Amino acid sequence: MKIIREEKNVRGLPLPNITQLVLSEVIPRQELITCSFVLAFQEDALLLTNLNERGWDIPGGHIEPGETPIEAMKRELYEETGALIESPHVLGYELIRLYNKPENYKYPYPESYMVFYSARIIRLDDFQNTYETNGRGLFKPEEALKIAWVEANKAFYEEGLRRAANNR
Repeated sequence: MKIIREEKNVRGLPLPNITQLVLSEVIPRQELITCSFVLAFQEDALLLTNLNERGWDIPGGHIEPGETPIEAMKRELYEETGALIESPHVLGYELIRLYNKPENYKYPYPESYMVFYSARIIRLDDFQNTYETNGRGLFKPEEALKIAWVEANKAFYEEGLRRAANNR
């Protein structure tokens, strides 16, 4: 386990809060995980989805009732990119800790987690834009490093790329 980023009072979350981005091969307790994401690679190119609200981002999203984190990640990946993967591995997680519980808060309190996987792409099916996404793209390392999510989470990207290369 290695903490690679820690932030306090992150915008968009109830205040006060703290978040930690952690490289780890062990995921937290499943009932505390709210979202699941994947860094999916074809050779050394990272697959991203072009989200209508955020632009280029890694595929993933909320876990639906009855889903495991890995099932949610695979579903979201396919919905957002049309990609199928093999041998996903846990890359790490983001801890979200709140210090005051907001009224009607629907997530685990005081701590919840978002889990991240890395994997190799085995197939890219045809993809149609949706209400949520406006395309997909494969980004070589020199291009990927210019994407906001990758810039902000460079250690996760580099470890995912390393693992994808080692699993060829």
